[in-house]
Formats: sequence, C-alpha cells, structure tokens
Amino acid sequence: MKETKKNILSVENLSYSYQNGDRLQKVLNDVSAKFESGKIYAIVGESGSGKTTFLSLISALDKLQEGDVKFNKKSLRQITGQEFRLKYVNIVFQSYNLIKYMTAAENVEVAMAFDNRKEDPNKYLEKVGITAEEGKRLIGKLSGGQQQRVAIARALASNSPIIMADEPTGNLDEDTEEKIIEIFRDLAHKDNKIVIIVTHSRQVAKKADKVLTLRRGKLS
Repeated sequence: MKETKKNILSVENLSYSYQNGDRLQKVLNDVSAKFESGKIYAIVGESGSGKTTFLSLISALDKLQEGDVKFNKKSLRQITGQEFRLKYVNIVFQSYNLIKYMTAAENVEVAMAFDNRKEDPNKYLEKVGITAEEGKRLIGKLSGGQQQRVAIARALASNSPIIMADEPTGNLDEDTEEKIIEIFRDLAHKDNKIVIIVTHSRQVAKKADKVLTLRRGKLS
C-alpha cells in the first residue's frame, strides 16, 4: 500500500505588532505551531485576539515581521507571497470573494487557469454539492450557502495542499453550516490537505481534529 506524503506547515516564533496611536500594539507574541496534512485545525479566540492576523501571515497575505513560516522546511522568506499563494495555499473568505459577473463554473475555471489546466469545472462543483445546472448560474443568482460551496470548489480546483478559511460558516444557517463542515473534513481526511479554519463556531471547533486557542498573543 502506497504511503501518503505528509506535508507540514510550521510556524516558528511568530510575532507581529502594529502602531496604535503613539504606542506599539503586539498582536502575536512568539507563536509556534505545526500543521500536518490529513488533519483539520480550528483556530478560536475572542474578537481582536489576532486570529485573522495569524491567518493573513501564514497565508502570505501580510508580510512577516518576526519569526518564520515554513512549508516542508521551505521558508516563506525565500519565496514571494504571490508564489506561495499560487502554489501552496488557497483561502476561503467569509465574504466568498467570487467574481460576480461570472458563473459558478467560470469562477472555478479561473482557479485552474493559473496552472494552465483545462478540466471540467463541474468535477469540483459536484464534490461540494453544486449541480451542473447551478454551475451555469451567475454568482448573484446563488444563495449564500451555494456561494460558499463555489468558493470551496475553487479552492479544490487550485490543487493547493493547504486550505485556509476565515469564518467560512459565519453567514450560514445551521444545516448549511453542518454540510460545509463535512466538506472541509473530507478535504483533510480524504484529499490529505492541511485545513486551517479561523472560527467562532462551536460546531466547527467540535468537528476539528485539533483546536488551538489564541489568547493575549499566545497560541495554545
């Protein structure tokens, strides 16, 4: 039986501050963590605890100040943020960040275009419960839950080994939230991806393989 490769995202002594009036506000203080493929992680904490900042740093949306982030021992400081996001990570935003004038299928095709692949986008849409007929609809004609599924399908189509999500179920009803959680669990357990979710939802945290709490700049 072929052994599945274990990808590892490591965070090493990460600190981050911003200017708040005349003083420097420390958001993250010497944070270290390790995330492995095949697992789903929930990052929880009070509002303002630094969860979104942490996600922005480990996904290369913001520049590192102190410490390092490595994927399979390759430092984020050695490659550009754009290259890291194109090759290694895809982010599912709470606001979906879909292209409104395109159909669901066209949004998925955009993700595949980055590495010059031409596949049937419905292959990915069907994985998240979007039918071929729904795939032909403009984004504005889809419900919030359907749009969130399209955003996840787009992440799937990118072939990224790391999937990160910022409050992906925050705008959804309880039933839709449950279905979205199961999709993320499948991404980790069946597709062997590293899945990291920033969330306030107890349901999401309950279904995660590991829950990490950000409090006063520390991750535990």
